[in-house]
Amino acid sequence: MKTNKKTIQSAMDARLSFLDEMPSCRAAVQHRIAQEEEPVMKKKLSLGLVFAVALVLLTAAALAATLLLSPRAGAVRLADQALEEKYGITAEMQTFLAREEKELPDGTVEVTYSGFAETEYVLGVYTAVVKDGKAEITWNRDGEDISGGYDADAWGLPQLKQMTEDSRNDALKQKYLDRAMAIAKEHDAFRDDDVSSEADENYFNEIEARKTAALKARKISEKEMIAVGREFIISNYGLNEEQAARMELYTNFQAQVDNGNEETEIIEAGDNGWYDMINGKPCFMVEYLLYSHDEVPEQEGMDETVRWPHEEKDGYYVVYVNVETGEIEEYVYNSGLAGQG
Repeated sequence: MKTNKKTIQSAMDARLSFLDEMPSCRAAVQHRIAQEEEPVMKKKLSLGLVFAVALVLLTAAALAATLLLSPRAGAVRLADQALEEKYGITAEMQTFLAREEKELPDGTVEVTYSGFAETEYVLGVYTAVVKDGKAEITWNRDGEDISGGYDADAWGLPQLKQMTEDSRNDALKQKYLDRAMAIAKEHDAFRDDDVSSEADENYFNEIEARKTAALKARKISEKEMIAVGREFIISNYGLNEEQAARMELYTNFQAQVDNGNEETEIIEAGDNGWYDMINGKPCFMVEYLLYSHDEVPEQEGMDETVRWPHEEKDGYYVVYVNVETGEIEEYVYNSGLAGQG
């Protein structure tokens, strides 16, 4: 895992914070700068200071390297890597796939990736079996013809690349969704699930109970868990310094309530808004946004659609941190292109 420069800086700040308690030290430094004395680096450093600086750097590197993933999250990470290595599907393209995982009795973790609603049939299902630190992945449409763009019955890497590009334009996005639905209906494979209002109410009551239970189990501060989540996002997705600097932490959790009319009531969530039980473990959700620009205004000839800029690795990132152990239990990246966010 890569060491982030900001982590090193934070560790150094903490180790050298004693200087803040010694005004004489600050005054001496300021005086030397004002007098334009020879840079301190040209002077011979004591062995003790060299050792202290080395210790700070090693400590920072160790902190970055010891971000813990639960066995399940580690297996998902291996599956993600196998998906890209074998089929070329990047983290950004994964936005078009729903990822689910389950642990089997023998310790194997099975991770599946499938399309949403209209695209469920054409994109098929990728299944990764992870055991003993290795991931074997297959696609249920392996061997089928994926040429012909959106006219193909099976959509693989070429279609996912085109979907990534077309999703930036509302009209083009609707066209490929309509085409995917038509193909699914031709094969009698389109499902339109409907959930009753009673089931809806029970579901939200269960969520509230899980959130409260996770909050009560907390043993680590939110500040620490946010730091763990941020470091994982930067390391796992290889964000550069400029991208890391643009990351924005979600700080206010809000819920929208439909009142049955055009107006929507906005309510603030309670203290448990960022907590949930993930895979049976109490977790705190760390969510960061990374977007480059505001929406582009409509332009003449665009037929009232909007094409908006999207730079590499833009989107939102979610990391679920175990509130008792600090382990990462689950993580998600959504580029926003598929409209699932």
